[in-house]
Amino acid sequence: TLWGTLMGGGVGCEYYFGYKLAQNDLICEDWRSRDQSWDYCRIALNFFPDNKIPFWEMNPADELVGTDPKSNDRYCLAKPGSVYLVYLPNGGTTDLDLSKVKGSFKVQWFNPRSGGGLQNGSVAKINGGKKTGIGTPPAEKRQDWLAVIWR
Repeated sequence: TLWGTLMGGGVGCEYYFGYKLAQNDLICEDWRSRDQSWDYCRIALNFFPDNKIPFWEMNPADELVGTDPKSNDRYCLAKPGSVYLVYLPNGGTTDLDLSKVKGSFKVQWFNPRSGGGLQNGSVAKINGGKKTGIGTPPAEKRQDWLAVIWR
């Protein structure tokens, strides 16, 4: 939910944890039950300034990764010709359409579950002028990854 919202240009996310659990939304007194969600928010918020991502200049561009409107399997936020963020909720890979831009782009990966620095995946560089594969993340376990593609 969080990264899908961010990649869609959203600025906030509201969580609903249900009412059937012992620590439900109606009577929760132990906020530690939400701890992992808060960690994920902190990691996401730190990602943008830590990596100097100009999110205020970027727009949703799911068409560049061929997203099916009925699917939530990949998202793209882009400042065309400069930086592209490709979020893959289930890991894996995708193609990125760079046919309208020239030059070479570096490909690195960010782990949205644990944060930390950018990591190298199976592909270090891709070239503009065509649709091209972005490679796979450093650890493929069918978990979410964020590809950072930039000049």
